[in-house]
Amino acid sequence: MSTLAQRAEVLKLARVLGVPPSQLEYLHKLDANVIRRLREQASAALFDADRKLFQRVAAATRLLPAPLIAIIAEKAIGPLLCARTTGLLPPERAVEISKRLKTGFLADLCLELDPRPASDVIAAMPVGRVVEVSRELARRKEYITMARFVDCLDDHAIRAVMEDLRDDEVLLRIGFFVEDKQRLGDILDLLPRERLLNIVRVAAGGDAELWPEALAMINSIEEPQRRQMANLAAELEEAAIVRMIESTQVQGLWPAMLPVVSMMTIDSQRRLINLPVLQNEAVLAAFIQAVDSADLWTQLLPLVALMDNAGQARAARIAESQGLKMAARLTESLRAPAKPAAHA
Repeated sequence: MSTLAQRAEVLKLARVLGVPPSQLEYLHKLDANVIRRLREQASAALFDADRKLFQRVAAATRLLPAPLIAIIAEKAIGPLLCARTTGLLPPERAVEISKRLKTGFLADLCLELDPRPASDVIAAMPVGRVVEVSRELARRKEYITMARFVDCLDDHAIRAVMEDLRDDEVLLRIGFFVEDKQRLGDILDLLPRERLLNIVRVAAGGDAELWPEALAMINSIEEPQRRQMANLAAELEEAAIVRMIESTQVQGLWPAMLPVVSMMTIDSQRRLINLPVLQNEAVLAAFIQAVDSADLWTQLLPLVALMDNAGQARAARIAESQGLKMAARLTESLRAPAKPAAHA
C-alpha cells in the first residue's frame, strides 16, 4: 500500500503534467523522494520549454494598468499561464495585480504555481491576502498545495494563517506534506502548547490514515520537538491513548511508535506501559514480535523494567512462546537495574 507521501507526490506530478492522477498509478511503487525529483525535473523542463512565451506575457503586463491586467487574467489568460508567469514579474507588480484578482482565482493559480521561482512574489504578498487565499484552499481541502508554500512565507504570515484556521485537523494534514522538516519544526514552535496537545489528540482519534502519518511526521522532526510531541501524547486522557495504541496495533505501527515512546519521561512511560490495553496478551505479543523483527530491544527493555510484576511475568511468558532467544533477552533485562530511557 502506498504511503500518504507517495500519493501526495503523484498528485503533484499529475498537476504539473496536466493528467488525471489515475494515469500515474504505476508510480506508487516508487519512493516518495524519487517521485518528487521527477516532478521537479518535469516542472523545470515544461517551464524552460515555454520560457519565451512566459517572458512575453510578463513584459506585456508592464504596458497595462493593474485593474485591466486582472480582468484579462481572469477572463482570457487563466490560472495556468498566470502561474507560469508569476515568477517573471517584479514582486511589487505581481502584488499590485493580485489585489485586483478574486480570491477564488488566486486559489486556482496556487494549484498551478511552483513556489520556488515565485518565492519573492509569495514573500511580498500582504498577510491579509495570504490568509484569505489560505482559507479558500483549506475549504477546498487543498492541503498539499498549502504545504508547498510554507517555505516561502515568514513566521508572521504563518502565524496569521494558523490563527485563522481553527480546525487542528487541517493544520495536521498540512504538516504531513511540508517538505522541509526543519521548517516544520520551526512552525511547531509557533503553536501554543494547548493547540499542539489537541493536534496530537486529533491524530490519535481521527481516521485510519491520520495516525501513521502523524507518527512519520513526529519521527522526522528534530529531537526537541519530537520529545515535546511524545510527552504531549502521553498527557492525553486515557481514552485517547487507548485509541492511539489500538491504531498502532491494528496497522502494525509498533516500529514507528516505540521511538516515540522512548522519548517520553519515565513517569509517562510507566503510565503507558501499564495501561490495561497494553497488558492485553494479543497486543503485548504483537508489540514484542515487532520489537524483535525491527531489532528495537534497546528501546523496549527499559520499558519492561517499568511494568508491574504481573506485566513483566506476562511479557516473559509471551517472549518465551515466541522463541528462547527473545525470552532470554527479556529475562536478562528484568534482572538488570532500570536505566532512564528518556529525559524528564
